[in-house]
Amino acid sequence: MPQPAPSASAEHFEKVLKGLRACVPSDPLEAALVRHQLRGMSARERVPLVAIRQLVEELAQQQQDPWLLVRAFSHLDYSAAFLATTYLGNARTLRDAIQLSQRYLDQNSDLTTLTLEQSGPLASIIVTPNAQVSASDQQLVAMLYGVLRTCQGLGLQQASAGIAAMPEQALAACRQLLRIPVTRLDGALRVELHFPALELARALNAKQPNIARLARRERQLIRNRANHRWSESVQLLLGALLPRGETRLSRCASLLAVAPRTLQRHLSAEQQPFNELLSTVRRQLCLEYLRDGHRDDTLALLLGYRQTSQFYRQFRLWFGCSPSQLRTRLAPETLTTTTTRGRIHAPPHPAPYPAPALGSHRERC
Repeated sequence: MPQPAPSASAEHFEKVLKGLRACVPSDPLEAALVRHQLRGMSARERVPLVAIRQLVEELAQQQQDPWLLVRAFSHLDYSAAFLATTYLGNARTLRDAIQLSQRYLDQNSDLTTLTLEQSGPLASIIVTPNAQVSASDQQLVAMLYGVLRTCQGLGLQQASAGIAAMPEQALAACRQLLRIPVTRLDGALRVELHFPALELARALNAKQPNIARLARRERQLIRNRANHRWSESVQLLLGALLPRGETRLSRCASLLAVAPRTLQRHLSAEQQPFNELLSTVRRQLCLEYLRDGHRDDTLALLLGYRQTSQFYRQFRLWFGCSPSQLRTRLAPETLTTTTTRGRIHAPPHPAPYPAPALGSHRERC
């Protein structure tokens, strides 16, 4: 069966058009859309990437602006308030936000892949064109611009960039358009964003995470992936649901648009019982919230426990000690954290902790 041609979602294409409308007069833009048969497409249709590239290159030539797409992206909204209304509003840290972006990237566009790497004190987001796609330099730089502005909207303050296998004029344009230091890299065509690794633990703390947006993205993954891991979807949803006190399998099933028994069957097939997933997510979140300095009663609420006594019992099963004792163990790490804009950065490599006792995954909601 032939592979479908590389494409972008209609929603992603609408964002590209929104930016272009801010840079290109209406008449030539509308005429170009008609010529490339991009007018009046269904909201469910995916748009061929080759058609988007041809459209952008034609308009860039008309406007005598080889970096038109980057300027178009500069007119989009990257504010913290807007990002909080998207699926990124469910990210607890900058690392979470990057990982969610990786998870849903091909829903938006097949143009590139996104990789997060960490080497000592430096973290890098690497944007690489897909082998099946002939990506232009301005498309890659526009992608880098969008990644940079999104991270800045989430609070990133220090960053630099690198580009590989592009001409000298691309390097000069990047410095002007991105307004950060840009260096030339060796190797295959790609663009990279570099920043301090401590930023990965930046707490985002969106006030009202949009769980519906997150669930919609997961439903799209379920439709498009033959071997979808249902347990991954459940863990993501639980991370957003627990602070609201929602701990039921039926709630996850509703968000994923399946019956509770169907979800339970999928989890059993993956050998990932719901109660074990719930305990795993709670344990991971507990460490995050503990480092953030939350009191015991607040910890219990954030982890979805109705009673603090339930939380204390489960905490001892997880770590073999009380919350206050674990805080003492974490004290040396706390001294190494940094604060930016009043938000705490936890160490990128937490020290190992005792594994949960056998059978401790079974707990009451």
